[in-house]
Amino acid sequence: MISPEAAAAILDRLSFEDEELTAASRLHAAQRQATNREEAEALAERARLADADRQGTLVHETRGRDQHGNATLDRTRDEKRLKAADARIDSIRRKKELLGAALQTPRLTAARAKTELAKYANLEPVERPSLPLGKNERAVDALPRFRQASLGIIEEITAREKAARTFEEVERQAHAEIDRIANRGLPKTLRMFANANVGIDWPVHEINGPSFHKVPDGIALVAFLLRDKLKAEISALLKINARAFPDAMTAEEKAARLAELQAKRDAAERIEAACVERIIAEGGTAYHRPDISILAVMSLRATV
Repeated sequence: MISPEAAAAILDRLSFEDEELTAASRLHAAQRQATNREEAEALAERARLADADRQGTLVHETRGRDQHGNATLDRTRDEKRLKAADARIDSIRRKKELLGAALQTPRLTAARAKTELAKYANLEPVERPSLPLGKNERAVDALPRFRQASLGIIEEITAREKAARTFEEVERQAHAEIDRIANRGLPKTLRMFANANVGIDWPVHEINGPSFHKVPDGIALVAFLLRDKLKAEISALLKINARAFPDAMTAEEKAARLAELQAKRDAAERIEAACVERIIAEGGTAYHRPDISILAVMSLRATV
């Protein structure tokens, strides 16, 4: 059973990791900026030397004396300075490649942990699960397996949440829609018996525009006249479409399966979290996934 002190220690550790990551990110950004400035200066110097070379002023002077003892000055093109400038640029760019982009290990942050905990009114501690380790298997070696188990369940949850509805459910909805439109399409003739100047009251619907006006509702009238035929044709079309969804589920089946998967996810993530904490307790380095259940990390359970 995790104690309040142990729970507080986990949050403190997450906060410390956040601070370390922030400091590392700032250092990396400063190094990148310094290297970019260094590269810009090196490129400018290379351009200046190239311009001087084109003008014939990039020379190396050698002073001496001739056979008569008179002072001499020999000027030759100074290629060494150009090569040195190129070498400096190459060196700076290799340094940039080594710096690369800031690589951050995806992990649970203290900010998210505290935000998630604040969503629960009542929590109680529970025992951490024992780790199902193989013979001579270390926690650090088992973590990828436990983590993959959690991710596999999460992937299935996502797939089930997107599962298509069954043919029967869609057909009921389609037929109800046809009935709703058809019921609106019934022509009214009762008032014709009382007034010779009044004709059939045809179904109409309003058209939005500068001013509202009503026009005959042809779709409603057709649905009224061909209700059964429309239902049969729509059902035939739905049967064809349903072949594309062999894994369709009813709402009840989906709800039951999702509840089962959520329970499996909770159990898997609690094992994963326990493994991370074991590695850290043994002096190793490990991090909780950024989207792992905070209840699994803290070994808590929500109560009513």
